[in-house]
Amino acid sequence: MYQDRGIEIDVDGAWLPDGRVKYGVIIRREGKEIYREFGEVPEGESHFKAHRQVGGEIYAVIRALSWCAQNEIAHCTIYYDYEGLAKWANGTWKARTPLTEYYVNFLRNTPTHIDWVKVPAHKGLYWNELTDKLAREGE
Repeated sequence: MYQDRGIEIDVDGAWLPDGRVKYGVIIRREGKEIYREFGEVPEGESHFKAHRQVGGEIYAVIRALSWCAQNEIAHCTIYYDYEGLAKWANGTWKARTPLTEYYVNFLRNTPTHIDWVKVPAHKGLYWNELTDKLAREGE
């Protein structure tokens, strides 16, 4: 189990005009990419799709933390550009939909401690821009 605070995760979501909701995740350790995942939110996940880009953002966090649990990661830092991700997590925003309630419950039950770091969107930050591109284009 990694006990250090070296696991950094960037997450992003996207809604495309054709109605698809997509997500991107990049996981780093000591500044080097060790894992990436991206794609379309599966068809059976309509509650994510109903929330458009926000559904993709939430799906990205869930996929990232699932990876952490599988790899016994005790602590991570998540970099995000949509403020709701941390505000629902810390209770600043109340979860008022089935999706946000699911998200908050998932976070409460994850074994990984999370530090949240808000980054500005579309300001040229390398990892944020790359994760955004993964979410949108899958590249």
